[in-house]
Amino acid sequence: MIGRDHLDCGSVASPYRESEAMLDGSDAIADWPLLNAMINISSGASWVSIHHGGGVGIGRSIHAGQVSVADGTLLAAQKLARVLTNDPGMGVIRHVDAGYDRAIEVAAERNVHIPMAPHAHEAKSANGDLL
Repeated sequence: MIGRDHLDCGSVASPYRESEAMLDGSDAIADWPLLNAMINISSGASWVSIHHGGGVGIGRSIHAGQVSVADGTLLAAQKLARVLTNDPGMGVIRHVDAGYDRAIEVAAERNVHIPMAPHAHEAKSANGDLL
C-alpha cells in the first residue's frame, strides 16, 4: 500500500501551510482538494479521503488524501501509474494556474497539457505546440 495525506498545494487548501501566499491569492480556495480527490478516484486509488484541520485547526483548511494498493497485479500497476502521475500532477497544475513561471517551464518541458491555465497560453511544449 502507498498512502499520503497532505502532499502539496494540489491536494490542500490551507492559507497557513501548503498553499500559503499563492501568487494568485488562491490560498484557501477549496476546489483544489476536491478536484484532487476526484482525480484520485477516477485514476483508481483504493481509498480517497477529504478532511479538514491539518495542523491549522478544524475548519481552517481542507485536504485530500489517498491510499493505493500495490498487489503486483497488472490492474494495480495501471492504477498506480495513473494515481502516482495525476496526484502530484495536481500540484503542478495549481502552480501553473497561479502563474508560477517555474511551473509553467516544467509543464512545457514535460509536455503537461494544461488547457485551463491562463498564464500558460504562451508557453510551448517541447515539440513547439502551445500548452
